[in-house]
Amino acid sequence: MKSNNFLIVAALSILITGFSSCQNDFLEEDPQSFLSPTNFYKTDADAYAALVSVYNGLRPIYSQDMTFVGDLAGEQTNPGTGSNTDRTDIDNFTVQSGNLVLAGNWNNNYVVINRANTVIERVPAIDMPAANKDLYIAEAHFLRALAYFNLVREFGGVPLRLKETTELEGLDIARSSVDEVYAVIIDDLKLAEAKLLPVQPATGVGRATKGAASSLLAYVYLTKKDWTNAAAKAQEVITNKGTYGYGLYATPADVWKIANENKVEHIFSIQFQSGPEGYGSAYSQFYLSRTANVIQNNGISGFAINLVEDKFWRSFAAADTRRDASILSSFTDPKTSKYYEYPTKGLAELSIFKYFDSQAFARSNNNNNYPILRYADVLLIKAEALNELNGPTTDAYDAINTIRKRAGAGMTELSGLTKEQFRAAILQERSWEFCFESKRYFDLIRTEQLIPIMTAAGKNPQPKNLLFPIPQREIDLNNKIEPSDQNPGY
Repeated sequence: MKSNNFLIVAALSILITGFSSCQNDFLEEDPQSFLSPTNFYKTDADAYAALVSVYNGLRPIYSQDMTFVGDLAGEQTNPGTGSNTDRTDIDNFTVQSGNLVLAGNWNNNYVVINRANTVIERVPAIDMPAANKDLYIAEAHFLRALAYFNLVREFGGVPLRLKETTELEGLDIARSSVDEVYAVIIDDLKLAEAKLLPVQPATGVGRATKGAASSLLAYVYLTKKDWTNAAAKAQEVITNKGTYGYGLYATPADVWKIANENKVEHIFSIQFQSGPEGYGSAYSQFYLSRTANVIQNNGISGFAINLVEDKFWRSFAAADTRRDASILSSFTDPKTSKYYEYPTKGLAELSIFKYFDSQAFARSNNNNNYPILRYADVLLIKAEALNELNGPTTDAYDAINTIRKRAGAGMTELSGLTKEQFRAAILQERSWEFCFESKRYFDLIRTEQLIPIMTAAGKNPQPKNLLFPIPQREIDLNNKIEPSDQNPGY
């Protein structure tokens, strides 16, 4: 008989600590007391506090673990010298079911799912304005869909937990099929799309919108290779970009300015805020090489983890400004005026630069959000889907060339490609545009290019690496998932 102690503790901790009172900014929480579900859900403020807890559950997912899966399992980055075994195994495709990065992803996504289930089940009974009620529930559906989208792409079929965890019985749930999980994701996003606001008010900046639901739905359809719906949904977002306030920033560097977060191009991002409250992100220090410490406020030490591969850095065209907006390959020490440049002038490592914050409040307390969906995603989803339907149409070329022209004045426009050549061009364009945004591994899986591209990069991926293993802890503790239910090859 398997022990359920871990699931019991996890479930109870979610119930006890998941919901705290909040201020106007949904990032800010001020825990006042511990309230049981039976006496908590009474007012609009209680419902909003429950919704805040769902959003806050995204931070652990995207603080590190999801980025390791999406980036290290591709050819753009490496874990860096002295990185732990769990990260190195992901990079080398030697990952096992006891990997703590995978366990963190599994558990943290289910925390979001359970908190979303709580909002979906509890809020309808609260006496509160109907508009707020509909909105909170729609946002919970969006966030649940996002968490399941993470899980199904990483692990395949997973247990579908669609009810709030309120007691210890019923915690054991078998794996559902991939199609069953996607059916829930699509239903959640359609419900969210119907009820979410086109634009959140100033007090709700960073929360999900109708355009975010439509954009994620387009991405889901693309992943399922439902080209017709992917193209149609992406076009719907493009058609309504004026209503939603979407567009592209003038330059790639503009995308990553902290002052530009939650504006124009940023459709949905994980919210971080540097300051004494401790809601900041760790990306700036986590990714920065130790040599480049001097360019940060107070010279805060970099961790030199998830470093950029030389071959990827060299893959950018000379005219492509995305390279220097995304990767730190040169800098001047502000105190000594000494100039460093990769690879011959004192800089041996290439750092991710998209999430640099020179004025971090403290170590691992940066002001950088983490992007989940950008308007550039929508354009390239449209281009890819149209090509798969009818080859490289004029609209498909327009979409990808819009991205290329923004990348640099000297970037050539694509033309005259076959369907297969355009497919390869889209995959490469996504590599440059979305590098270090946890998309590369999933793009390689979706396009069936993981094994050839990673083999060419000197790795040894096997067919089993098209999915990650179900965490061993889940197999040990869930009576309805047996060792024989593990993904093939693990």
